[in-house]
Amino acid sequence: MVSVVIPSYNRALTINRSVCSVLNQTYKDIEVIVVDDCSSDNTREVIESINDERLRYYCLEENSGACVARNKGIELAKGEYIAFQDSDDEWLPNKLEIQIKKLQASKADVCFCKMKQFFSDGSSEKFFPKGLQEGIVRYEQLYEFSRVSTQTIFAKREVCMKHKFDRFVTKSQDYDWVIRAGSEYNFYYTDTVLVHQYFQSDSITKGGKKKSIEMCRYFLKKYSEKCKSNKSFHAALINQIAHNKRILGENPSPEYKAIYKITKSRKYLLLYLLFKFRKGKKHYV
Repeated sequence: MVSVVIPSYNRALTINRSVCSVLNQTYKDIEVIVVDDCSSDNTREVIESINDERLRYYCLEENSGACVARNKGIELAKGEYIAFQDSDDEWLPNKLEIQIKKLQASKADVCFCKMKQFFSDGSSEKFFPKGLQEGIVRYEQLYEFSRVSTQTIFAKREVCMKHKFDRFVTKSQDYDWVIRAGSEYNFYYTDTVLVHQYFQSDSITKGGKKKSIEMCRYFLKKYSEKCKSNKSFHAALINQIAHNKRILGENPSPEYKAIYKITKSRKYLLLYLLFKFRKGKKHYV
């Protein structure tokens, strides 16, 4: 059986689509666990109106965040496998069927997939992740950039039981999870769109690049010992700060200088010098 965990907070308008896309999977041996993070809307009534014995509803005692809600769902899960869905997104009907076959055939521990992203402002649709080929993904590729989104994760139960979500991470929660789980379990990527992601005006994912920078700095502290023993990992975290600073129009030269000190790579020395002597926000992108 597959246990599907869906954290929700004030998503009465989208939770029905999310839950039904899971219940309508071609793979039927599932349970769906909705963990309500003390919603103030009618989320509970929407869930209770769905007539399916495979659906379970649990409400937290106090508003605690998506990570706590997912962890509660993991604790309640009975399945051999655990998957995660977001309360405002949609799975394609064959998601679980494809992922369980890929996982078993590859003998991996976690399978994640490509998703198509839709934006509420009407901007063009995008696909995530980029730069990966179908197959087992090296750990270096997992931490180089954030490439695994929570609603695409399908994993063996033991992985989720061992690696819970960090309640203090308010953005890039999936990236933090992958850093830990990917260090000891095999990840398989299927290059097939199996999820539609819809960005809401108040979604965590749209928290902004400044929040991403804040979280990467938190990760540098959290994984300080790993940074000491793994120069590539250390450089990757700093590089993500530099990447987001460039998008914001901020000067990334301090980060490139730090990466050069770690890697001694001429590439980052040149980037440091290039951005150190440039002036004006428009030149940083």
